[in-house]
Amino acid sequence: MFQMPFSRKGVTYPMASSTYYKNLAVLSVLLVASVILYAVGQGSSDAPAQLQAAGSYAMPASIYLFAALIGIIFVRRSSMTVPAAVQSGCRAASLLVVMTLIAALVPYLSPEPPQGMTLPAVLFWSVLGLPIVDIALGFAYAVAWAPVTGSPADLAAREAEERRRTREAEEERAAMKASSEARAKRREERARRAEEKRSGKGEKSGQQGSGQQGSAKRGKGKKSRK
Repeated sequence: MFQMPFSRKGVTYPMASSTYYKNLAVLSVLLVASVILYAVGQGSSDAPAQLQAAGSYAMPASIYLFAALIGIIFVRRSSMTVPAAVQSGCRAASLLVVMTLIAALVPYLSPEPPQGMTLPAVLFWSVLGLPIVDIALGFAYAVAWAPVTGSPADLAAREAEERRRTREAEEERAAMKASSEARAKRREERARRAEEKRSGKGEKSGQQGSGQQGSAKRGKGKKSRK
């Protein structure tokens, strides 16, 4: 199931609300913190070496977190579900990103940071140093939280969507029936008013004819008396 009902009322979301809002809150906090860390660590040459190192790693982390945040919103709003293998692969990739970041960054946070690039740091910058890779992995993190296709959450969402569509179809039929009945009533009302107008005109013309005949008779009576 893959749908894009961004603005429709009553749309179902297979991703659980608790999962969605927790990820939204955590990713937002981490994104703000990484941006601040980058600004502080890279904004001054007088900053400690550990802070500068953390600030340099904060930029790719910020790109990753931003992509993950957008991806979570997309997965939730699109009602996306994925096969179990895809979910497992995305979770493994997300875990690998975190482990690589920790292995690359932690040595540079020690009181005596190493000189030059360590092997984990080389691996980190050769892969996660590319913004397009950060974006792809961030979206993979979001897909890792999508429900599995055919899972109870997916089936419940499908049933809710079917009920919503049935309800909308019934409401549309009821609205069309009410509209046709209203049009029929308006036509009957117009026909009744037209008939009343015709009857009123007939009565007026009859009264005028009777008045003209009475005037003619009165005129004849006056002539005969003369």
